Amino acid sequence: MSTMITAPRTATTRRAGLQLSAEWVNSTVVRIRASGDIDASNTSELLDFALRRGANCRSLILDLTEVTFFATAGFSALRTIELRSSRASVSWMLLDSPAVARVLSICDPERTLPRGV
Repeated sequence: MSTMITAPRTATTRRAGLQLSAEWVNSTVVRIRASGDIDASNTSELLDFALRRGANCRSLILDLTEVTFFATAGFSALRTIELRSSRASVSWMLLDSPAVARVLSICDPERTLPRGV
């Protein structure tokens, strides 16, 4: 049996204030990156992008390290990702920025979301 090595698959989208990209690290792991601002006007876009791009993965990395503004609406999206991932038996990890960490310190003081280092 032969193994084919290919470059990671990627997808990108950009809207005012928010850029999203997805990279398949391997056949089961997808890394979704967001940069810019996440607020009530684009939270649904983040959620839709993450759920569509991560639909067939076993492990999801949500990289928000380049997010400069994070509204509480973004926290609701994270909770939805948590719920959907749990239902689909997908492990996931959140990498946060200082802006995201600030909101999570208020909305998730028990640190129930799976946050990376």
